[in-house]
Amino acid sequence: MKILLNTRFAQGTKSSKLRALRALVFKTALAPFLLTAPVFAEGEAFEPTSKAQLDAFYSKPERAVSITVRTKEKLHTVNPAFLGINLSYFNTTDDLWNSYGLQAKLKQANVGALRYPGGEETSFFHWKHPGVNGYEDCWDDPSKHGISPGRGRFQTSWVAPEKWNANKSFMDFDEFMATCIALGAEPIVGLNLSSGKKHNRRADGIAEALEWMRCCKEKGYKVKYWFLDNEPWHHEAAHTFSHSEYAEEVLAYGKAIKAEFPDAKLIVNPTSSSKLHADSITQFMQCASSVIDYIDVHWYWAWGKGSLEHWLAHTPLTNEDKWKTPEEIRTYAEDIALIRGAAAKAGFPDIGIVALEWNIAPSDWSQTFNQSLIAVIQAELLMEFAANNVELTGLWPLIWQTSREVWSEQDSFPSIVTSDPPFNETLSLHMYRMLSGIAGKQLVKIESHQDDVVVVATADLLLVINKNPLRRRVTVSHDLPILGNATGEMVGMKHQIVQTIKIQTLEKQLCFFAEPFSFNAIRISQ
Repeated sequence: MKILLNTRFAQGTKSSKLRALRALVFKTALAPFLLTAPVFAEGEAFEPTSKAQLDAFYSKPERAVSITVRTKEKLHTVNPAFLGINLSYFNTTDDLWNSYGLQAKLKQANVGALRYPGGEETSFFHWKHPGVNGYEDCWDDPSKHGISPGRGRFQTSWVAPEKWNANKSFMDFDEFMATCIALGAEPIVGLNLSSGKKHNRRADGIAEALEWMRCCKEKGYKVKYWFLDNEPWHHEAAHTFSHSEYAEEVLAYGKAIKAEFPDAKLIVNPTSSSKLHADSITQFMQCASSVIDYIDVHWYWAWGKGSLEHWLAHTPLTNEDKWKTPEEIRTYAEDIALIRGAAAKAGFPDIGIVALEWNIAPSDWSQTFNQSLIAVIQAELLMEFAANNVELTGLWPLIWQTSREVWSEQDSFPSIVTSDPPFNETLSLHMYRMLSGIAGKQLVKIESHQDDVVVVATADLLLVINKNPLRRRVTVSHDLPILGNATGEMVGMKHQIVQTIKIQTLEKQLCFFAEPFSFNAIRISQ
């Protein structure tokens, strides 16, 4: 519903015209306090007759939100490469890349990092001989290609099957690096440990990794982050590692890499987010921690559980999915604290944490979520990661398409572009852009006592999510003077485009209206 004021001049007596004039003056006085076409809960109506009445309405506890920003109480600095995206080398073909402006869309989103060659593809990938099908390993018996258990079903649908062997149009490593350089994005590159383990060729696998890193050095490619395989614990992985097997391989590869490239940052993925146990992390760290810089956990929100009701019922968000027992359900903050505690127990309290894959997981949410709400929930996940000092993130995926018969849920990973050509931008792209202002900035302490409001702040950027069906007035108290006009943008469930927020500022306070189920980004000049 809208706030409506009757300002039309009526034909008639002098007194009726005077009343209409007063109404017009009142509307003009209220204008700074109102958004164009404000949105209320369904069925709600409100017609103020004075500013005092408007103030009283928005002073109700369910309508009023108070936030205090304390810039002098500084927290950690967000990694400049915090906002990442996953690429899939064999899905990201040259035709798609060049025909639909994907690089320009990544730039528009202010993406800070790109992950390559992909997720599962990493466990089959050989940088000198990348296959056109990312799920076949050139070290395997060629006669078994396409028919290995669980793997033959994974094929790219962008290239016709009869052209798979001839197709050379996938994104090779030089093209990937050129993209990173053009975007100013940090490359995050994966090393294949699975082939060496599966074929008892560890020495060859290490040699292949070192040769790749030497090639980067020779070409002047600055690759800082290297992840050691992908989801090695997964039952459908190219090779399913036990904890001890993976630790042994990590230690062997890590020692060789650190001996020659001591500045390389190595990322390991020793456990799934579904079975995150402190003891197993501690044991892994005790074995391989001397070469590890980051632990990677892949957090997919609410797999099989996602719904509007589930989202509204959990602030902060939890790791609940269709596999977890009640005892395993924690908030993301508790998950992250568990990892840090387990690493500290092993003697490494300063281990970094990354989420090289994350997203809203497949579920029945597609029946009730629109693009706007998807962007708001993704924003909340990123705000959770930033607030808890997860240093790198990688939204899965930019684009990813396999044979249609693989599994019905596969198309339900929302991205910054739509899932099919022409890959139109989604509101998630604009959410990335709005949130990117925290990258490289130091977070500051905030205070807010509403359970359904999520807030993250730097000295000059305030991110606010209103998880409430009511439109609410947000009053922000700042410990520094606010100079000039603060500016803001909003993505909300009932809007299909980014909206501009009207903001009132007075010395050290600002005020704006947060629409129902909305993500708001407020930039503050000081």
